[in-house]
Amino acid sequence: MHTKRTISRVLAAVVASAGLTTVPAPIAVGASLSCTGASFSASPDGNGNILVSCTSPGSSASCALSASPTSLSSSGGSVRLTASNCGTISSWTKAGTPVSQTTTSWTDTIPANTGTLTAQYTYTVNGDGGSASVTVNEAAPGSTTPPPPPGGSIACAGYSKTIVLDLNWNVSGAPRVISSGFANGAIVVARFTTPAVTSSTTASISSGEWGSQPTARSASLSATPCDFVDPNPLGKYGTMLAGQQTPSVTYQIGGSSRSYVVLKPSTTYYFNVKNEAFGGSTCSSGSCDIFIELHKPSGT
Repeated sequence: MHTKRTISRVLAAVVASAGLTTVPAPIAVGASLSCTGASFSASPDGNGNILVSCTSPGSSASCALSASPTSLSSSGGSVRLTASNCGTISSWTKAGTPVSQTTTSWTDTIPANTGTLTAQYTYTVNGDGGSASVTVNEAAPGSTTPPPPPGGSIACAGYSKTIVLDLNWNVSGAPRVISSGFANGAIVVARFTTPAVTSSTTASISSGEWGSQPTARSASLSATPCDFVDPNPLGKYGTMLAGQQTPSVTYQIGGSSRSYVVLKPSTTYYFNVKNEAFGGSTCSSGSCDIFIELHKPSGT
């Protein structure tokens, strides 16, 4: 809520419903008034008036940590760690052991898995803006598929609600997930992890309305949750912002293509969907739920 009041020459008092203090008169023309309450401020406007601005304090984004990829084959590989909204970084840990890093992002190398089970590496970042953790899974030797998508919450900044749905690649057939309470201002993030194999056969991740009216939506398949980057680095048709009632992305794993999105093996991806078209809201009821279905390339 924003309220502005202009007071000519003399400001007798400033009183606000949020418990703001009273300033006694007189205040000379041209004086600068600075209030201790975080919800308002005052300053001269250059015309002999004092402008008082009352603003409800907003909330800042919380500290978050992401890893790319979040799942590796048994041969190991490089992992990019990126911290956001964590302020000045004081320390990092890997599997509980401190590492000599103080930057907001860095790349770590995970060695080959010589054990018999899936290996997990949990990274934690600490800053004056908070702390956050993320886990990277490394498949066991001989495994042809990664573990299920990692759990954990996702909070997309700027949205009233983040609906996180996990698609398990290891489920036979085409796994399907369904949203609940998908209204304007909310976002659906469906995540899945590709297997540790490549395939030139194409497949798709698709969606459609579920118990609600047809609704135009924006969508993207991305290596980052909440992301609608355009052009999409994964492929020409990876992001759809013009509004489709049943957004779908065709992809392949490995190789190259000018027509389809190309995904990496053993990597977690996110199918992001919102009830918007050309930047405007499109859900005409309290909820416009959807289903999201993951079709897999043959042989994977």
